[in-house]
Amino acid sequence: MPHPRFALTPVAMTGPRYTRLIDSLPATVPFVGPEEHERLAGRRFTARLGANENGFGPSPRAISAMAAAAGDAWKYGDSTSFDLRTAIAAHHDVAVENVLVGEGIDGLLGYLCRLMIEPGDPVVTSEGAYPTFNYHVAGFGGVLHKVPYAGDHEDPHALIAKAAEVGAKLVYIANPDNPMGTHHPRETIEAMIDAVPDGTLMVLDEAYVEFADDGTEARIAADDPRVIRMRTFSKAHGLAGARVGYALAAPGLIAAFDKIRIISACAASLRQARWPRCRTRRGRPTCVSSWQAHATGSTRSRARTG
Repeated sequence: MPHPRFALTPVAMTGPRYTRLIDSLPATVPFVGPEEHERLAGRRFTARLGANENGFGPSPRAISAMAAAAGDAWKYGDSTSFDLRTAIAAHHDVAVENVLVGEGIDGLLGYLCRLMIEPGDPVVTSEGAYPTFNYHVAGFGGVLHKVPYAGDHEDPHALIAKAAEVGAKLVYIANPDNPMGTHHPRETIEAMIDAVPDGTLMVLDEAYVEFADDGTEARIAADDPRVIRMRTFSKAHGLAGARVGYALAAPGLIAAFDKIRIISACAASLRQARWPRCRTRRGRPTCVSSWQAHATGSTRSRARTG
C-alpha cells in the first residue's frame, strides 16, 4: 500500500525541463566520429582521414609511460597535472602558472566559453573556421559574428575590425588554419595581437603549428593578457585518443579556469616523450622526431599542415 502522504493523483510524464537555451539549440554536433559513420553506413572505411589523426602513433616512450601508469588507475591523478605542466613550462620557457592542461583543445575551448560567455555576448570568428569553437559559443548563448576568408586564409584585419565593431569578448583564429591548412607568418599574428580591442581576448589555436614553416609560431610574452594560446598532443604527438591539450596564457586567466574546470588529470606521464623537431624541407613542412625514426626506420617521414 502506498504511504498516505504520497497517494496523489497521477499526472502525465513530461520529461526533463531543459533550459530555454538548450531548447533553442539544434540537435547536432560539430564532429561525428568515423566509428559512428561506419555504423550508419554499415561498412568500414578504407582510411581515416576526417580528423587529421597522426598515423605514426605515439612515441614509444609515451606508450611506455602510459603503460607504467595504468596500474595506478585506481586512484585519482594530481588534480593540477603538475608534472606535465612543469614539463610544458620548461619546453616553452614559461612559468608553470602560465600553463593549463585539459581534455584536448576542444575541452579547453568549452571551459573558455563557460568562463567568458553569457547569453547575448558577441564572439568573432571566420565563416568556415573550426566548428567546435562555434558549438561551444552557441552552447553558452554567445552570438557569433563571422567574417569571410581572404582567399584561402583567415583574414586577421577583418577579424579585428569586426571585434572592434561588435565589442567582442572573444576573437578566434587558428594558425595554421583548420580546415584550410594555410598559415600566416608570425609577424601577422603578432600585429593582430597588438590590434586586439580593449576588452577582447584573442583565442589563438595552434593545434598544427608544429607542422608549419619556420617563422610561423608567433613570439608572444607568456604574461600577455590579450591572448590565450591553445596547443594539443593530438596531432604532432599522435595522442588524439588520450585527449590532452594545454593552454598558455597570463597567470590570472589560467587561475580563473580553476573556478569552473573539471578537476581531473592526465593519467600518463607524457613528459617522458620527446618533443618533435620541426623544420621546412623543399618548401614543405617536415616534422621528425626520434620516435618516428624508430617506428618507421626512416627520418624522411612527413606530415603536411592541415
